[in-house]
Amino acid sequence: MKKIISLLLFFIVMGCRTKHSTSQSKAISPSQDSIQKRKTDSLMALGDRPDSEQDDPTFKEVLTEELASYNKIQNIDTLIVDGNDSMRVYCKFYCLHDSALVVPKHYLWGGDKSKDFITHNFAAKIILTKNRDTVLNKIFLKKDFTHALYEDLQKHATFVGFNFGGYNTKLKDKFLFGCSISIPLTDVGVAAYLAIDKSGKYEILNVRN
Repeated sequence: MKKIISLLLFFIVMGCRTKHSTSQSKAISPSQDSIQKRKTDSLMALGDRPDSEQDDPTFKEVLTEELASYNKIQNIDTLIVDGNDSMRVYCKFYCLHDSALVVPKHYLWGGDKSKDFITHNFAAKIILTKNRDTVLNKIFLKKDFTHALYEDLQKHATFVGFNFGGYNTKLKDKFLFGCSISIPLTDVGVAAYLAIDKSGKYEILNVRN
C-alpha cells in the first residue's frame, strides 16, 4: 500500500507544471536601466514575485475562480496499447449545476459571512473500453469516495480536481486518477485516488491520516 501511495503522490507532483523563462544579456544604458527598474517594480507590485513573497489570494479571487469553474469542462481521451490489448480511456470532469451543496457560513473566511454559500457538486464520467468492448461506463460522485472522507467533507465537500495519472503496469495494470475533494472556497479537504483495472473493476484509495 505504501508503494501505491508513493507512486500516486508522484503523479500529483508531476502534474504540477512550472514555468521557465530565458533571457539574453545585453548592454543597458543608464536611462534604459531606470526604465527597466520601474518595470521591475511594477511587476513586483502586481505579484510577479517568488512564491515565498507572494500574497495569499483574496477571498474575492477565490470566489471568482469558484464561480468560473461551473462552466469549465475537462475532457481526457487517450488510447493505450498493452500487448494485444487496445484500451481507450475517456473522462469528462464537469459541474452538475445542481445547487445541492451547502458551505456553512463559518467556513467563509471572507465576503458575506452572514449566510451559507450555496454551490454545486462536480462529477467525473469515465468510460473504459478494451478491444472495443466497454468494460466500464460510470459517473463517479463524491458518494463513491465516502470511506475516504470525514463527516464534514461528506456533507460539504465536492471534487475540486480530477486528473488522469496514466496507465501503470507496476500497479497490476491499473489506470490511475488523482482526485482532490474539498469544501469549496476553503483548503479543507483530502486527496483520494481511483484505480481501475483492465476489466473495469475499480477501488478507491486515500492518504488521509
